[in-house]
Amino acid sequence: MEILVTGATGFIGARLVEELLNCGYRVRVLTRKPVEQYKNITWGKKVTSVQGDIKDRYSIKKAVQGVDVVVHLAAQLGSWRARQEDYIDVNYNGTKLLVEESGNAGVQHFLYISTAGVFGTLKNIPADETHPCSPRYPYEKTKFLAEQYISKKIQDGFPATIIRPSHIYGPGDLNTVPLIKILQKIHLFPLIGGGKSLFQPLYIDDLIKGIILVINNRNTVCGKLYVLAGKEVTTFKKYILITSKLIGAKVLTPTFPYIFAKFVALLNELLAKILNIEPVLTRFRVDFFGGHQCYNIKRSQHDFGFNPEVGLEQGIEKAINWYRYRKLI
Repeated sequence: MEILVTGATGFIGARLVEELLNCGYRVRVLTRKPVEQYKNITWGKKVTSVQGDIKDRYSIKKAVQGVDVVVHLAAQLGSWRARQEDYIDVNYNGTKLLVEESGNAGVQHFLYISTAGVFGTLKNIPADETHPCSPRYPYEKTKFLAEQYISKKIQDGFPATIIRPSHIYGPGDLNTVPLIKILQKIHLFPLIGGGKSLFQPLYIDDLIKGIILVINNRNTVCGKLYVLAGKEVTTFKKYILITSKLIGAKVLTPTFPYIFAKFVALLNELLAKILNIEPVLTRFRVDFFGGHQCYNIKRSQHDFGFNPEVGLEQGIEKAINWYRYRKLI
């Protein structure tokens, strides 16, 4: 079986390709530059590499020819400086092209890795696959648009599975480094709403196992939607306190009221636009730290045996050790 992975050089993709190779699969990757130019990649010579762009039909057509499974990870991630059209071009139009060409090439199974962020504000806790979606930000909105397109194609017989993972963490995740540096240097982290919001992050290796289980259970999972989330439900306050303990920092965690945090974030964003700088606090970050992220994974457990194994403290410690080894913190 040959598997095409888009977004293969990113945090999730690089780890997924490594594990697919360990499992004996043949792997093909679509990358924007020669794979040997990516410094974080160790498997470059073990895969078939197609150089191209997710927005270019010709390179997509070349990438999908002869593959059995497509795992679509490539995306324009949430970024302060990203333009609205970037999200639409990559997350929606790029996905649409990939689905079309996968269908033309006779791909047997298409895995779309979306995000639990498409739910927006959770009305029911824990949220499952039936929870209504009301995404709030460009990344989540365009990922949901792509989901809707794929869902319509599924109704027409396209063999796809949609996966919505919760927040992913672990070795290789560079987005957590700034947070750890704040805890190390400032020893202060105001908690929005007192840090009472529920949080259920998913360790990278548990996500990878989940994706491979989906690949191996094609007949069961084709045409369905699944939520994947971590082993433990915690609170943001506990998450910050565990991280602080593991880095050896004593951190003060005063309460930051949600409404006031939203107001400060709006001012930060306006000032950042004027000065052309990255804002310290954004409305997205307020919602991330101030809203519940708690999920029901019973469907995934029942249909393909998904059972996350890595506990929160164990996972954070593994990530911190990885950061220290690479002198990132």
